[in-house]
Amino acid sequence: MKKKTILVTGGAGHVGSHVIEALVTNRNNNVISLDNYFNGREENHLPGADYRKGDTKDIDSLITETPDIIYHLGEYARIAPSFDDVEKVFDMNAVGTFAVLEFCRKHNVPKLVYSASSTKFTTGEGSKDKNPYSFFKSNNVDLINNYGNWYGLPYAICYFYNGFGPRENGNGKYATLIAKFEQAYLRGDPLTVVKPGTQKRAFTYVKDLARGIILAGENGWGDGYAFGVSETYSVYEIAKAFGGQVELIDGYPGRLNSPGVSPKARDELGWHPTVDVIDYIQKFVENHPRT
Repeated sequence: MKKKTILVTGGAGHVGSHVIEALVTNRNNNVISLDNYFNGREENHLPGADYRKGDTKDIDSLITETPDIIYHLGEYARIAPSFDDVEKVFDMNAVGTFAVLEFCRKHNVPKLVYSASSTKFTTGEGSKDKNPYSFFKSNNVDLINNYGNWYGLPYAICYFYNGFGPRENGNGKYATLIAKFEQAYLRGDPLTVVKPGTQKRAFTYVKDLARGIILAGENGWGDGYAFGVSETYSVYEIAKAFGGQVELIDGYPGRLNSPGVSPKARDELGWHPTVDVIDYIQKFVENHPRT
């Protein structure tokens, strides 16, 4: 059987590493990662994949193969820091993604799977125009849909809802919420929550996200595959689940509520979440008792 060449951009990142972990179990997959290591980490490397360091804007010089499918996850992926990092956001999410699309067009790549952001569906204070990250991610969805119409590019667009789980980054300004709370809990520090604390989130286990995006690659076509749970929790509720002190602080709260989850992924792909975030936190606390 002919090997299938699969490119995962952002393959050393949180979600990307789990996508690669699932893909390399099939010996007929030749899996390549392209990552600039802005958020990706070498400790996320897995046996059986070919890791290449570089920016997606340079994809033409870094990827000499023509992949059978590209899972494009390699973008800037934080809301609050994007105000200070607008040049990075533009470079990775506009210039980089345009280069990936042009690579697909010029090389007739059979399929592109794009990891979009659920912020596209928010309205009011959390709408897509309220921060650079959401703006460029939403624009990319429009651009990919247009490439499908203009050039016949086969694609599937997936929407992620607050991934959590193994290999999550818990340190620095790019830390994600659950991992940041885990680190604070282990240090015995108060868990800081940006006011008002009532902002709701739908938290989705990272392996569920990886399974979903692979299902979209295998069987999904077009826009609208949302991988999120129906149950939402406030950030304050998440912090309290760890126990200990919670401190409300000033800052940018992000969107006030997670948008509703489209049933398309469930109905067309048979996808469903398997891990609840509160159960995950309770197991973490049980396995890391404070002395």
